[in-house]
Amino acid sequence: MELPSPAYDVALDLPEDGGSAAHAREFARRTLIRHEYRGRHEDVVLVVSELVSNALRHGHGAPVLRMVGTPGRVRVEVSDDSPARPVPRAPGPAGGGLGLRMIDRLAADWGSSPLARGKVVWCELTSADQEGSVGGRPVPGTGSVV
Repeated sequence: MELPSPAYDVALDLPEDGGSAAHAREFARRTLIRHEYRGRHEDVVLVVSELVSNALRHGHGAPVLRMVGTPGRVRVEVSDDSPARPVPRAPGPAGGGLGLRMIDRLAADWGSSPLARGKVVWCELTSADQEGSVGGRPVPGTGSVV
């Protein structure tokens, strides 16, 4: 999905510690309110939390959260220093393995891209009044996880 000219493009450098996900969630909430995002804020905040947690758990270095958007669409990016790209895992009895599947259900699209140092994992969410969404939810089957 191609975002029209963004109304905002903000980033937050996060420390490599357990409080980063909470800090990222609060930053996301404030950003969505400030820029009048019309979609489900709780979906965006959940995706932000999952991407930051995954970067801390499976990546290397301090993650960076970036949000680019308009009132109808938002792109969430989390970068870290690890070149290892995310791979959906089957849910296990000890927990885990549900994060990327949840992102696939909430996001209109998601993926990862290599950086000169590390990678960025991104997803895009839309409000109900945007093309490609139905009732505030993305059209099924447009993400990357089968």
